[in-house]
Amino acid sequence: MRITAPKVFLLLVMAMLCLSACTPTSGIFAGGNWQSSGLPHQRIRTLAVGFNNPQNIFAGSSQGKVFASIDGGQHWAEHSAGLPPTISINFLSFDATGKKLYAATDAGLFVSTGAALHWLPVGKVTADQSDNYTALAFDLKATQTIFAGTASHGVLVSLDGGNTWSSINKGLSPATTINALTFDVLSGQLWAATASGIYRSDNRGGTWQTFNTGLAPSAVVNSVQPDTNVIGGTKGLIFAGTNHGFYFSQDYGAHWKTSLEPLVGTSVHVVYVDFHKPTTVFVGTDIGALRSDDSGQNWGGVGPGMPKDQPVFSLAWGASDYSQLFAAADDVYLFPGTSGGLSLSRLVELVIVALFFYLLYRLARRRRRPPKRDRTVEQAKEGEERTEKDGVV
Repeated sequence: MRITAPKVFLLLVMAMLCLSACTPTSGIFAGGNWQSSGLPHQRIRTLAVGFNNPQNIFAGSSQGKVFASIDGGQHWAEHSAGLPPTISINFLSFDATGKKLYAATDAGLFVSTGAALHWLPVGKVTADQSDNYTALAFDLKATQTIFAGTASHGVLVSLDGGNTWSSINKGLSPATTINALTFDVLSGQLWAATASGIYRSDNRGGTWQTFNTGLAPSAVVNSVQPDTNVIGGTKGLIFAGTNHGFYFSQDYGAHWKTSLEPLVGTSVHVVYVDFHKPTTVFVGTDIGALRSDDSGQNWGGVGPGMPKDQPVFSLAWGASDYSQLFAAADDVYLFPGTSGGLSLSRLVELVIVALFFYLLYRLARRRRRPPKRDRTVEQAKEGEERTEKDGVV
């Protein structure tokens, strides 16, 4: 069988398409689409990933249901036993030990020690047990310390793993709504994203100060994330997501700035710093998930596949080796998908690579082939030699 250049080109294309389907997460063959994980018609508000096994993914919905997956989001089972009906799961988080999973809901705090198979209420937190709990944060250096944010009672703290609680609201605006809490282990600073701006406590909630210089007037802050919460992060660099877009501070919140693409016109629900690379930042917004590779200065889409203009409320790395990004929206979406399908942009990349190899092949053949003029001269010489040998002059 004669192998021609077109056949080589065709074989290269077929080989790369096969490789793309078989290895969806490596190099240029990486899958580039969001993929539904199979929880349609659920308004997912929060995600949590197992400390010791990133294949264990937990999702909480605004319909009061908790779903669990033990295979990186490929299959789900409802684990809502013990939770009151008709509530909203506002936040899920493991404690500092990774052994207890807490749920902040609009009907109180709940905890599970058995992979969310059954939930128990956390002891009386306030006089009004029906308060709306919105956020949780944990001190990794003090494993019994839990901070809880509420919709109308500010911030609460427990120093004994949730058995007893006290208010820590000195300096906070009365009855302010806490949208998110973040504890920076490196600096010991506790951050609160609220309906009246950003607050910071340097003494674990003993006192609070406002840090709103540079924010839009009346900004509702949904998320605050220090860059140093991941290894290699920049000290003093803080990110904030608001109803007026994205902000950052380079001096621990003393002054806030908008980035080159501030995302004005959309609400940023969550900011998520990529622990693989601290200069990579993801945000969940009213128009989906966005990614920045320069610490939030410029933004682009993560990939196609998620419904257009779908709000994203939570983001988390999970699955084997933390290789996939999960997004909470009207479903749980994962990126890159595992279906092995090809996007148009990925197909274009493969064709370009195949064309490159084809051109190399043609160039190599041309270099091996003797010039046409030289072959003609050699044939003429061979003819003269045969003529002299036959006795013809």
